[in-house]
Amino acid sequence: MAYSQEISRDQRGAFIFLVDQSKSMNTTFGVDDNGQTISRAQVVADALNRTLDELINRCMRDEGVRDYFDIGVIGYGRTNRAEFCWLGNLAGRSLVPISEVAENADTIEEETTIMVRGQPVVERVAVSRWVAPVAVESTPMNGALRLAQSILEPWISANPGSFPPAVINITDGMANDVDSDEELLATARRLTGLKTNDGHVLLMNCHISGGDDAPVVFPSSAGQLPDDTYARLLFEMSSELSGRHRAIICELFERDLKTTPTLRGMAFNADAIALVKLLDIGTRPAIVFNQAAEASSRDRATEFEQ
Repeated sequence: MAYSQEISRDQRGAFIFLVDQSKSMNTTFGVDDNGQTISRAQVVADALNRTLDELINRCMRDEGVRDYFDIGVIGYGRTNRAEFCWLGNLAGRSLVPISEVAENADTIEEETTIMVRGQPVVERVAVSRWVAPVAVESTPMNGALRLAQSILEPWISANPGSFPPAVINITDGMANDVDSDEELLATARRLTGLKTNDGHVLLMNCHISGGDDAPVVFPSSAGQLPDDTYARLLFEMSSELSGRHRAIICELFERDLKTTPTLRGMAFNADAIALVKLLDIGTRPAIVFNQAAEASSRDRATEFEQ
């Protein structure tokens, strides 16, 4: 297991987010900052939009947003098949360079409550959106995994030396476009069987519930999960994370790195906090850029201009 390639404009990375858009995603998840009830679909959309905004910020340089990686968002459940679900000008696109994601945000104003000198104050803030909350039909998760595979195969052929793509699947239920758990597991393993020279595709699964059961985040063994067949299936589908991810997780969750030899990229019964943590850690390799290569590239550009 390598997963050591630094990310640069010459060796870009890729992230694909899979979003459950089935009818059950309309279930109340909790309350927002203003005390209003909020659905699972809204929580996921908000978290994903914030993640995309953060990824853009990580790629921001003096001259603008650099294309360090490509992004795709696949929704499954709006119809009976999986499809890319970008809003606005990106509708119909699949993988999109991060600079184009930045240029095509759907900006809206929202009210938020902040505390000023101990008093709540409502103000309007601009919010960037690329994904809308949707909760309509069934759960064609198998189709979403297969669509991600079909998109990543040519991407890997064009970027064989890059850090392996990461696929992050967010769902509240079981796939209903398969005849057995084994069929879904086989599809997931075909996806994670794809690889660059630096390692296999990483698949992370986040099961959200919003219930009272304690979240299980980044387990090291199936024994840490509840006695639930679906939890065990997601564990088997999820990738063993790289040493880079494992070090970050152990630091943030105060786990002993020496006694934590493996971690799976999954969360079960995730609340909003666990969802945000999984999205954050799942995209952490995007922070680590090949600074030496970037400096060399700048030097070459300067010499050319002279």
